[in-house]
Amino acid sequence: MLSVIIGEHNEAKEFVLKMVSQVARLPYKKELIFVTSSNFKDFYSKFGRMDNYRFPVSVIGGADSCGAGRNVGGYAASGDTLLYMDCHVCFTPSAVDRLLATQRTHPDAVVAPALQPIEFPACDKPGGKAHGVAFRFVQNPFEWVWLPGETEKREYISPFVCGCAFMMKKDTFNVLNTHGGFLGMHKGLSWEEEATMRLWRLGRPTYVEPRAVFGHLFKGYAGHPSWDEHSTSGYYVSRTIGAYVNVFDKELWRKIDTLCTRVWGNEWIKNLEIAKSQYSWLRNLMKPYAKKIDENWFLRTE
Repeated sequence: MLSVIIGEHNEAKEFVLKMVSQVARLPYKKELIFVTSSNFKDFYSKFGRMDNYRFPVSVIGGADSCGAGRNVGGYAASGDTLLYMDCHVCFTPSAVDRLLATQRTHPDAVVAPALQPIEFPACDKPGGKAHGVAFRFVQNPFEWVWLPGETEKREYISPFVCGCAFMMKKDTFNVLNTHGGFLGMHKGLSWEEEATMRLWRLGRPTYVEPRAVFGHLFKGYAGHPSWDEHSTSGYYVSRTIGAYVNVFDKELWRKIDTLCTRVWGNEWIKNLEIAKSQYSWLRNLMKPYAKKIDENWFLRTE
């Protein structure tokens, strides 16, 4: 069974109903799980009960961060395959079919589609396709870098993929969950992409499937919804924790620490203390796998 897990925070009603209608067209045994920062009563009051569908729709309320939502959604899912999405993603049954086929080929992997910027919920005006992701530390900390597509004919590996849409088996989620889960012990925006760095260390690779194309409404630029205070509140702390947990290469850490101290100042210093006090257990848990990956493939300083 396919479990579709959608994160919702302060979305318009038409967004939520569009997501449900897209899931309804998927021709599989399925369930839909909405994870929301609201309580479930407020969700039902705003969007309706959604009990007129031929598949189960459930709501989990009170998830205060993106990472916490990914965790509780995965934990509650009944399916053997999990499809995570933001609440403003356009997709077709054929694109999901392609992801599922690639997931069957690589059952231990995280698999993600190519992405097109779109208007939502109209799902029109698509832009160029985006693929895998890396993070660069040169002028600014954690600079998002879209990686060029290697080919359009087959899936290929990537260090990270965008957290707006990706698939994994429940078994892979369980492995991640026993190794820290998605970073979620804070409020607001999480560094969701970071989880694949840990999964790579644990023998669970990440693939981009360019033959599956999803649309995504990217926030934060003219004509689109802006990031709100809730969304951005976890930006610094989650990235600081992610770096602390994942970087064992001393030279790479020196470069990251120097840049973050120079650009972020007290935000880096303060949150690094939080990371050390709350996440030393996870760093120690991952330490035996320190040499399993080349950290410079994920976090780049040139």
